[in-house]
Amino acid sequence: MDDLDTIDLRSDTVTKPTAGMMEAMLSADVGDDVYHEDPTVNALQDFVADFFGAEQGLYFPTGSMANQAAIKLHTQPGEQLIAHEWSHVYNYEGGGVSFNSGVSCKLLSGDRGMLKADQIAAAVNPPDFYHSPLTTLVCVENTTNKGGGACYALEDLRAIGAECHNYGLKYHLDGARLWNALVSQNQNPKEYGGLFDTISVCLSKGLGAPMGTVLVGKSQVIQRAMRVRKVLGGGMRQVGYMAAAGLYGIQHQLERLSEDHIKAQD
Repeated sequence: MDDLDTIDLRSDTVTKPTAGMMEAMLSADVGDDVYHEDPTVNALQDFVADFFGAEQGLYFPTGSMANQAAIKLHTQPGEQLIAHEWSHVYNYEGGGVSFNSGVSCKLLSGDRGMLKADQIAAAVNPPDFYHSPLTTLVCVENTTNKGGGACYALEDLRAIGAECHNYGLKYHLDGARLWNALVSQNQNPKEYGGLFDTISVCLSKGLGAPMGTVLVGKSQVIQRAMRVRKVLGGGMRQVGYMAAAGLYGIQHQLERLSEDHIKAQD
């Protein structure tokens, strides 16, 4: 789309870096991130982990890879995860759930892409019934993509988390647009870190970075995620230039997401 008078509303993925973000990228201090020697990547990972009250973060090139790594970490082949029928991990990640992890999905319906705790409890396969796959993971999405940007209330996420605890399930949040939920609902991001086993947050949508997602969780989990990222081809070298864009987006452009929300409603 070359017409400068055209406003492209296909997706928030068409955002481009601002002048300030470009300056941050060009001045970034970089190193080899495969050796954990890129100071800007390390700073981004630490910042995002602390922001959400998590122990550690890991930078991925894409949100799909981060989600797929999380699913791989939390499941074994032949097991089953629970997700909404509109979920990104099922509809838009190339069948990665089965391809990468050998896992099936139990898909549930719900208002605007959101689930309720009682649905989770009803969907868990009895662990002693060996005819059905073992349920081991719940994936939720906040905000919801196909749900038109619907946001979970924290109490609903906590209620789902309580059911996960009751049934011994892992709990992953696809938070590609979690930044929007935080701003829209005026939520404390540190409430999220202790609630989920893993959270993925995208930097290339409303925040305007060219690429990148950070996966956060407990250090033991993220250490294992490094190996999965390597297997999936996600090890990167002097990628601090891109990490600088993500860090700039969080520190300088997060609050202005409220302007996007107002314009979208108008």
